[in-house]
Amino acid sequence: MQCAGRGCRVTAPVKFPAQEEGQADPEAHDSPPAASEMAEWKEEVEVLVQRVVKDITGAFRRNPNIDEIGLIPCPEAKFNRSPIVLVENKLGVESWCIKFLLPYVHNKLLLYRQKKLWLNRDELIDVTCTLLLLNPDFTTAWNVRKELIQSGAINPERDLQLGKLALTKFPKSPETWIHRRWVLQHLLQVHIPGSVVNKDASCQTLTEQLQGIVREEMSVCCEAAGRYPSNYNSWSHRTWVLQHMGKLNVK
Repeated sequence: MQCAGRGCRVTAPVKFPAQEEGQADPEAHDSPPAASEMAEWKEEVEVLVQRVVKDITGAFRRNPNIDEIGLIPCPEAKFNRSPIVLVENKLGVESWCIKFLLPYVHNKLLLYRQKKLWLNRDELIDVTCTLLLLNPDFTTAWNVRKELIQSGAINPERDLQLGKLALTKFPKSPETWIHRRWVLQHLLQVHIPGSVVNKDASCQTLTEQLQGIVREEMSVCCEAAGRYPSNYNSWSHRTWVLQHMGKLNVK
């Protein structure tokens, strides 16, 4: 895979059965496609979506400062290139791949939760990240991320960034706001093992960190409210942050 132009081009093309040279569209047949054709088609779709998931992961590795996601209207794949487009700090997903990508990551995670499929740590991180960027109200995915945070596999700040990014496309997403509060509570419990009473240098540093968290949360709330003015979830989160951080004397 190599980056060129507006996105990453896939050097080895993935063709669907209907795209093979000299083969007619399966939908034009009077009889349904043979089982072997369907199996081949499913295999090619799986190869495709696996590459797309890797492209999304690769985009974040190349640019950890991605600050917005969006769909690029594109009813079908016209060129041999990745549907993931990274321009500066903006990540775009061509719409044609969603109907293949979303069911794939959704089913894969459900099979994992049902213990019918094994996924290693990196696969879980990649699958849940892709799924939540496309459907941030899928509670199971956030629950898996919680487990990854508790096990130390994911830095909590990384999930705050993922949620912030999801909110640029889905500013009302209730599950994203709920998970965000859980992450903040986790940060407070882990980094504040007791009441903040000692007036030493470390306490001052901790207070500055908490103030930074509050400022960031206010910014996230304002941005989400700007994208959807009647955003009850955003304003409720803002109130929650002020109330809980206020207990720690963070102003």
